[in-house]
Amino acid sequence: MQTAGNKTRAIHLLKYFNERGYKVDFASLKHETADQDTEQDTIDWIKSNKLADNIFLLPRKPGKGNPVTYFFRYKLWDLFYYWRTYPLKSNIPTFLTLKLKHSFEAILKANRYDFILISYVQCAELISNTKLVGNAKTIVDTHDFITAQFKNKRRFNLGVTFEDEINRLNLFNEIWAISPEEQYIFNQFCKPAVKLISLIVDEPVLEQKPFNERKYDLIYVASDNIHNINSAKWFFEKVYPLLPPGLNICVVGKINKYIPLEYNVERVVFAKKLDEYYNNAKVALCPMVTGTGVKVKVVEALAAGLPVVCSFRGIDGLPNKLHNGCLVSDDPTEFASNIVTLLNDKILYDIQARYARELFDNSFSKNVIFDALDKVFN
Repeated sequence: MQTAGNKTRAIHLLKYFNERGYKVDFASLKHETADQDTEQDTIDWIKSNKLADNIFLLPRKPGKGNPVTYFFRYKLWDLFYYWRTYPLKSNIPTFLTLKLKHSFEAILKANRYDFILISYVQCAELISNTKLVGNAKTIVDTHDFITAQFKNKRRFNLGVTFEDEINRLNLFNEIWAISPEEQYIFNQFCKPAVKLISLIVDEPVLEQKPFNERKYDLIYVASDNIHNINSAKWFFEKVYPLLPPGLNICVVGKINKYIPLEYNVERVVFAKKLDEYYNNAKVALCPMVTGTGVKVKVVEALAAGLPVVCSFRGIDGLPNKLHNGCLVSDDPTEFASNIVTLLNDKILYDIQARYARELFDNSFSKNVIFDALDKVFN
């Protein structure tokens, strides 16, 4: 289930509601692969963990059938909807369809809620019918500053895209930002209250071996999105050749598909739990060269008390940029030097490991985030 950051956040929020005894209805997209067994697995998992009272898996599109009928009955109306609703030059993608919007509104017609929590600003139009929303307090969990996600697209229009994002955010009663940087931006331009609800990660079971007995000098955890692909390429082409031979590097995740076999690393394509790998590692890597938002891999490493060697993109979203357990540089030579220094200077290592755990405890632990959520819902 927890294979991506957005899924992890949804699951932790559902766990919060369960612990506090709230009645919850959960709506998400149907699996677009039409794999009914997988959909049933999702429903069974949520129900078996008592995370929601009712579960709705909604379709984005109807079955195509006859292509001519599909175009005139559905696709053409979607095009009219996009043209009428969204600025033409905005780079934020038109994710919603009328089928999805009407399916969600059918839930609102049949139920009355105290709170409606929507993930991602792209889905803001789901609550545009205020009569159906009623007296519910509407909240958008932004996950990210979406305008920044599309800054490298062709013909990117900053003004129109940013205004589009702010207008969508202003449809809600409250905005959740995942980082202090995003809270600052939204506070400057949005009318609703902006709350900082930071990333939630599972706290690892710490059973770390003594430093010299740990199997891995370095651990690098990454999925296969374009930002991680670019970052892995930068690390292995620019930094790896500068490292002393013989370092034991463990790479976990789908990013392994993009790391040439010539590099001497231990590859773990999928790990259900990362605890055993973090407990057996000395230093974590996050060589991000592009991307936005808080890096899950950094927070997970800090939770394990591991110092992190990262680029400046790696500390995005952290509440403080110094004394946070991270050694930071965008220069390949200095990046490599930070790795070597941490592995050889035990005094510096212990200081950074302490900073790492302190930052996690003070800003990302379950108690801290649940306290922030209590202030929203109480």
